[in-house]
Amino acid sequence: IGVIGSGWTISSRSPLADDDESVDFSVDTIDAAGSTAGTLTVPGERPTLVDFISVGCSVCRDSMPALAAAHATHGESVRFVSLSTDPVGFSVEKSTLRAWWAAHDGAWPLGVDRQLAVAEQLGVDSVPTAVVIDERGHVRGRASGRKTRTKLDALLDPVV
Repeated sequence: IGVIGSGWTISSRSPLADDDESVDFSVDTIDAAGSTAGTLTVPGERPTLVDFISVGCSVCRDSMPALAAAHATHGESVRFVSLSTDPVGFSVEKSTLRAWWAAHDGAWPLGVDRQLAVAEQLGVDSVPTAVVIDERGHVRGRASGRKTRTKLDALLDPVV
């Protein structure tokens, strides 16, 4: 069993590897800096970078400047969304998530991965993890751990 967030677990499974397999999901986004409450559906009209985060994750915090720089460069051609794996509404309040997001210069949609359904579908078992999904719903790449601008550019270049 893999652990995500604050004690939440999901069953271990292999990451999606079959290029012909596609994903389809919706996430609830919240009102926060650069984000409005609503629903975001993947795939979309352009590739999407889905970044899984947790407010208690120092590596997530340290990755935010590289994500902000990548968003500034690629935000027109790639849709960015960060998904909190925290148990929002239980041990983490939305206000805590909003404050963390604002303090770390989040400027794109921020969602909550309720019951870790998206993480499970994408085979994500740790934070931070970024997954790139093309406009057909095919997983085109993933990167776990601390993100640098170089690592993000390598992840995004094949889809831009």
